Amino acid sequence: MSIWRALLVVVLAALAARPATADVLATPQQLEHERMVLRILARPEMRSATARVEALYRADAQAATPAGKARLRRAASSIATAAANYALSEDASRPAIVWWVNAPHRWHGISVPGSGFGIDNPDNIYQGFTVAGGGRYRIRGRMPTPPPIQLHMEVRDSIPGMGQMLVEGGQLLATLQSEDMVIGADGSFAVTVDSQPLAGRVNHLAIPSSGTFMVNVRQLLTDWGRQRPIALSIERLDPGPPAPPRDVARFAVRAAAILDRIAGYWLDYDNRFIFASPANQLRPVRVRPGGRGWSASGHFALADDEALVITADTRGAASMGVQIADPWGVAYDYDRRTSSLNNRQAQADAAGTFTFIVSARDPGLANWLDSGGFSSGMVILRWQVLPPGADPEGAIRGVRVAKLADLASVVPDGQARMDAATRKAQQAERARHYRVRLQR
Repeated sequence: MSIWRALLVVVLAALAARPATADVLATPQQLEHERMVLRILARPEMRSATARVEALYRADAQAATPAGKARLRRAASSIATAAANYALSEDASRPAIVWWVNAPHRWHGISVPGSGFGIDNPDNIYQGFTVAGGGRYRIRGRMPTPPPIQLHMEVRDSIPGMGQMLVEGGQLLATLQSEDMVIGADGSFAVTVDSQPLAGRVNHLAIPSSGTFMVNVRQLLTDWGRQRPIALSIERLDPGPPAPPRDVARFAVRAAAILDRIAGYWLDYDNRFIFASPANQLRPVRVRPGGRGWSASGHFALADDEALVITADTRGAASMGVQIADPWGVAYDYDRRTSSLNNRQAQADAAGTFTFIVSARDPGLANWLDSGGFSSGMVILRWQVLPPGADPEGAIRGVRVAKLADLASVVPDGQARMDAATRKAQQAERARHYRVRLQR
């Protein structure tokens, strides 16, 4: 064998050994998008708008809490990054599926701030794009092994927070989830998006004939270390108008306008739907529109020596998870802390239920929801991919406040104890599993 042929064999072997997620999320369009977002955030229009958000937050009651005060600037930065993502993605002349709600991350020479808001779900890979009414599009993908628990797509009338205040943050126009899709034996599929009626077609999202519309994509993961994201692409099938030059100043003006709207909207939303109820309770389980299962939310405010103990039943859901967020709705550092746990990550009770512990201090038990030392914030439970006829009655078995010293008599027997070394190992494993999304 020649030296060049031997070298080729080595190179091919190295490529074959690369993770299955290679460039699934880090597409050229994604990296170009993130570089442009950073330029938008650096513009004076966005710096001024972010300062307005900080002032808005400082005037709210949550700014008086230790968590609200400490996380205020980070939360303002996070929703500002989301606004820049949305402004850039409104460009329907360049449809591209981008990952637009995520934790802070560094990859490919780019350092990107977090963009979470509205109690973003750490189990979701949030992607999206904008389409023009009357246009014709095709989304292609192939299910990896093992795939996400669910691929969910929805068409919205506007950016969440820009329209009428509803419990779901906007009006859904069409939805499609993987359990209702036709998928080939090799895992491949195609979804059409156009203004023609459904009329018996499969794998189709119908959009109005005029205007522009946001398409949200959620890839739901329960086993972060094994399940792989789906590589998705989109193409426009009709000619469409020519794409204008990208003007950073114009995008920054639009991003600032979006930020001014959505920051106030979500602050009002949280005060209306979350903080208006008593602390350390959960609102009744509600059925979510568009085939997205159930949810129950509330907020916690605990003393340093207290914990909120929540026991829940999956009711047959493939995914049941609980998550905590700061007082501004930004998820507590889930890429390295157990600020969320789902039914694959948590330890089940002997009865088949799951008992979770929310506290500022480590209780030394497996199912701890780690806020990073803060004693207040939001909490939400989600049940997704439910069996037909599932009943939410009994989905929440108990919610109570207990002293940390009394947890042994409150938490069901059998939940594993964790010392400092075991907890550190759990956190390291979680960080490693999250990085699967960032692997090249």
